[in-house]
Amino acid sequence: MTPQTPLQTAPSSSFSERDFRDAMGSFATGVCVVTANNADGKAIGMTVNSFSSVSLNPPLVLFCLGDYSARSQAILAADTFNISMLGADQMDDSNHFARPGEGLALDGMTVSGQNGCPVVPGAAAVIECTMDTQHGGGDHVIVVGRVTHLETDQSKAPLLYFRGGYRKLDGEA
Repeated sequence: MTPQTPLQTAPSSSFSERDFRDAMGSFATGVCVVTANNADGKAIGMTVNSFSSVSLNPPLVLFCLGDYSARSQAILAADTFNISMLGADQMDDSNHFARPGEGLALDGMTVSGQNGCPVVPGAAAVIECTMDTQHGGGDHVIVVGRVTHLETDQSKAPLLYFRGGYRKLDGEA
């Protein structure tokens, strides 16, 4: 039996990148901001919706970052980082950290977490992490963080993203 090697090129398919993006947008997600300190010690952040829990024991979470930006590289180089799960009233925070650029936090946009990394105040939950592993995944890096501390505000409704726009819960399950 011949060992399998990773694919070097994407196979030809019957769908476009836009088709794929539209299909993935049909999965409603929460919105998070991953924050860290850059090499200059300044608070940076990046909005992500590719977030998931991985393991309860040990407590692990993951998110994905495009591997092409300086902001992504700064987060990938950090030993510690935080994830702020945004509440329904935090669209401005999401939009700020989703814009292209360095992702620097404006004055008052973040506070220091227990681990010294920035967090977005008023978030529905904050997950503080140390870097566990990184895995290549196409044009992204899958980041696995080991959870060291967390805080949750059960009174906050989540900020949701679905088919290219923010959404609100329409009732309780």
